[in-house]
Amino acid sequence: MNNLLKRAITGSVYVLSVIAAIFIHPIVTSAYFFIIAMIGLWEFYNISSKQNDIKPNTITGYLIAIATYIAMNENLLGQTVAKAGLFSALILLFVLTIAELYRKSEKPFSNIAYTILSIVYIVVPLGCVNIIMDVNSSHPQMILMSVFIFAWANDTFAYLTGMKFGKHKLFERISPKKTWEGWIGGFVFTIIAAIVISKFSTALPIGDFIIVAVITSVIGTFGDLVESMLKRQVGVKDSGNILPGHGGILDRFDILLLVLPAITLLFVILQ
Repeated sequence: MNNLLKRAITGSVYVLSVIAAIFIHPIVTSAYFFIIAMIGLWEFYNISSKQNDIKPNTITGYLIAIATYIAMNENLLGQTVAKAGLFSALILLFVLTIAELYRKSEKPFSNIAYTILSIVYIVVPLGCVNIIMDVNSSHPQMILMSVFIFAWANDTFAYLTGMKFGKHKLFERISPKKTWEGWIGGFVFTIIAAIVISKFSTALPIGDFIIVAVITSVIGTFGDLVESMLKRQVGVKDSGNILPGHGGILDRFDILLLVLPAITLLFVILQ
């Protein structure tokens, strides 16, 4: 099977899985992104451990991740369970720091930093999905779906226009192939996608859809660069190989790891 066909099949399965997870039921949505968060966490720990003397406390990290995700799921689990998750996460943070006293590592604070960073960088953003699904709207699924559509449009058309017209480097030190022309192409087509979606969905006014699109394109580009910065530091091409032809989960969700918190903040302000 050639690489193009492999990418097409994997990409189709990925897109269909996201659509199904968002529209079947909120419980399915929450479970799907929990699994994505755990896989992303595993990839992060795996690649960060490639650095000399860096050993994240993975067991405690997973437990904090689970507790944090529960804390961000009040709409499904209820306030009492969500508060219990938050309390557990805080207790586990103390456990994490104390545990380093007994691990006899060369870089204990680096281990703590990487363990906590993984939660902030991966689990909290994906946990924001649960908050977006609870926004004051009759169509929260369409709002969340639009974020993914904008991310895909930005990524796809940035690549295509960059390949065709790209000359001026966007951030050569971190990602040599990205260009300003590619970013502009991605931005324009993301706005077009917002206008088209607004014609078929009443989930948001057209102005709000465009704001979401602008946030997705601008902040999503930084999200892509941040993940590239991580991979460059640890010396890997992809975050993993779970998605044939596409790399790992972090490679597919890199844009959204910064976008989802920004969109959540937007709707918190708008409510």
